Amino acid sequence: MSRKLQLNLTELDHTRSTKVTDQYRDTKYLIVGKWGLIDDTFSIYSISGEVVATVRQQSLGMTPKFDLYYLDQFVGGSVIHFTMHYTTIFINGINWLVAGNQDKQTYRIMHGRQRIATIKSYSQSDQVIRIMDVDNTNHEPLVLAIAAILNHPSLAHASRLKLGVLNKAPVKPNLESENISTLHNENKR
Repeated sequence: MSRKLQLNLTELDHTRSTKVTDQYRDTKYLIVGKWGLIDDTFSIYSISGEVVATVRQQSLGMTPKFDLYYLDQFVGGSVIHFTMHYTTIFINGINWLVAGNQDKQTYRIMHGRQRIATIKSYSQSDQVIRIMDVDNTNHEPLVLAIAAILNHPSLAHASRLKLGVLNKAPVKPNLESENISTLHNENKR
């Protein structure tokens, strides 16, 4: 079963925590942590308060390495490669490849030919919102951990992102106002 999740990168940068909501605005996870030094972590908590995934920084520099844990079990380490506009992250152990455009903040996570998730960032007012479309709910905590890696300052810090480059956040149609305007137009006839 697939589901869309959303997190606020600007809030994560400023407060070092943010809630993760689904398409119905129900809170599903909480992300807490920070980057910068070796052994700094981001932890993904379920709504029951259990740590479901952790990503831990293992090295410093322009291409830092990270270890991912799922339910306290090591699942893989990441190797990051990036060029002027594109980023690729290979997560050995689970053999996931994350590839995307740094400027547009759009990424795709693949396992062979199977799509695991897509990650896109949007601007909303003065906030950067990241939306993840995850194909399997069991993969959600690890996808959120990867979204945290993509927020690492060496890749694209939310405060450095140019909001003009990002697409505007998708707006959900207000069916009630559409029905009212349709009734209003029919009454004019």
